[in-house]
Amino acid sequence: MAEVEGKIVGAVWARIMNDYGHIDDKTPSLAISLYKEYRGLGIGTAMMKEILSLLKSHGYSQVSLSVQKANYAAKMYLKIGFKIIRENEEEYIMVYYL
Repeated sequence: MAEVEGKIVGAVWARIMNDYGHIDDKTPSLAISLYKEYRGLGIGTAMMKEILSLLKSHGYSQVSLSVQKANYAAKMYLKIGFKIIRENEEEYIMVYYL
């Protein structure tokens, strides 16, 4: 979770389940949420880097996510190092190799 002045403003989590970002039963998929007024301040990037480090320390070799192409965060994921492995008309499935 991310806090600013004692207020929770965002969270990131990983799970292995058959969701939108699912690629296989050994790869956790990520989800992230950040209040709109706190976007663009580096908070989301910091949360993503922290969970990627945590997943690596737990022995995972990769992590996936699904993001709509129109979502502002898609560019952040690419900048962090996620790779597009599949796409359809509306979304990307991305993987980060830990």
